[in-house]
Amino acid sequence: MSSPFRVGISGGGTIGRVHAQALAQISSANLVAVAEPQEDPGRRLASEHGATWYRSIDEMLEQGEIDVVIVATPSGLHPDQAVRAAQAGKHVITEKPMAITADGIDRMISACTEEGVELAVIFQNRLSADVMLVRRAIERGYLGKPVLANGAMYWHRSQEYYQANGGWRGTWNLDGGGAMMNQAIHTVDLLQWLMNGVTSVQAYTTTLTHDIETEDVASASFWFNNGALGSITATTSASRDYPVRVEVIGTEGRVTLENNAVTLCEAAKPLDDSLLTDEDRELVEGWRADEPFGAGHTRQLKTIFKRLADGVQAPVAGAEARRAVDIILGIYESARTGALVKFAR
Repeated sequence: MSSPFRVGISGGGTIGRVHAQALAQISSANLVAVAEPQEDPGRRLASEHGATWYRSIDEMLEQGEIDVVIVATPSGLHPDQAVRAAQAGKHVITEKPMAITADGIDRMISACTEEGVELAVIFQNRLSADVMLVRRAIERGYLGKPVLANGAMYWHRSQEYYQANGGWRGTWNLDGGGAMMNQAIHTVDLLQWLMNGVTSVQAYTTTLTHDIETEDVASASFWFNNGALGSITATTSASRDYPVRVEVIGTEGRVTLENNAVTLCEAAKPLDDSLLTDEDRELVEGWRADEPFGAGHTRQLKTIFKRLADGVQAPVAGAEARRAVDIILGIYESARTGALVKFAR
């Protein structure tokens, strides 16, 4: 067996901790470095996992012996850090959103391509067995012709949430948006992935209950590439976190996912494991409907490191991960201008 990948995490906050805990369960990867400008959380996270603390990603890249960098910093910092990691010859894994501008995405993809390193983005909700079953069922016509696909994310985030950790959340410069870019991006990604992409969008956004730059309520209507219509509604102003719902309606049935698990299915044929390919089974191995937060990160990271060892493209690669960001940027453009935004197919 080859030696485990030596991993450095850039970012010692909440999501950096999630990645560190996931790595502790993966035999093919060892956390050896943490880059975090705030000394207390940085030293603490590194110490808990037997890693070395560095004050910056540049210091970590110069002094640390690492193979892979996980970027777990505020979203607006992802492009610069991913480019520096790639130019240092390191594979890059980044949290969603991979970037908050099209230019940032282009720079990340170009740098990784030029340096011959992999770029993978965390979209762990795709790697749920029930989500994969729904995708395959749609492809095989179990719902007939898809006509509608709707998503709903109603969560609660306090004002304190937005003010914590330096107040980067809910800013255009570092968060790139609000409820849609930070939280509902997973739902946008599932909708576009299940429905083969988005042709156009018309949207509204507003800020109703928080003192932030970006939106805490958003609504958008889609025309999907497969001909169906649909929508997404999202807010961080609900009284509590409700299950995230995705519903697909076809001419011969419908299916509803709540928190990535099928809760209603009326299809021409049963949705069972026979729908899944061998690759699908590898991707969703270990999934369960009641898994705790962080389990999805562990499953996706296991697959990423396996693919890196095999020299195979990791899921979800940069070019694929950009789709959800491009759609959300289109939502913001439509909300700002009042115009229909079309996407290249």
